Amino acid sequence: MAALTSVLGLGIGLPLAVGATPAHAQSIVTIDKSHEGNFQAGGQGVYTITLTNSGNEDSGETQFTDNLPPGLTVASLAGSLPEFGLCDVTNGGKTIHCGEVVFGVGSLVTTVTVDIAENAPCAVTNTVTGTETTAAGTNAFSDSERTTITGDCNDDNGGGGGSILPISLNGVIPMFNNITTNNNVDSPGASNDSAQVFRVNAP
Repeated sequence: MAALTSVLGLGIGLPLAVGATPAHAQSIVTIDKSHEGNFQAGGQGVYTITLTNSGNEDSGETQFTDNLPPGLTVASLAGSLPEFGLCDVTNGGKTIHCGEVVFGVGSLVTTVTVDIAENAPCAVTNTVTGTETTAAGTNAFSDSERTTITGDCNDDNGGGGGSILPISLNGVIPMFNNITTNNNVDSPGASNDSAQVFRVNAP
């Protein structure tokens, strides 16, 4: 059976098989942000943002926003969404917004090259958030990527791990403030990755 394409508003096509529509057909849109290895202070790094529809019908209107952490600014964007003018970079190169698109089963990939400041934190956590709006309501999703920055980075800025401040009560007992935990020590090339998906149905 011949294959057709589900077309984005500006002519981007994704494969969509022709066949009977299954009962309870729905889109399932998720987002993933990833990178390879460590970034170098004063250099550049590359993030990949992937929107995926693993459902059995076209997505609703989908968009995402990425607010870059301290020390990182956008150098360039690549991929189908930027190519067709569906992405904006604002806030001095700190905020990326892409959308609003409707696409079939499959993935849309946006590659973000970032400039890394000489005094960037030694670790940062980058979170991308998005929404898909359908007749049934709005689905929200997000993904976070922790990145180690090597070289002459700024350890004072932290990297999402929080600070530990000892306070002595007359030498009786030490108290600690603002303790957060990470599941992963900053070993070379390591990263923590967490994702959330929320589905809200229309009344």
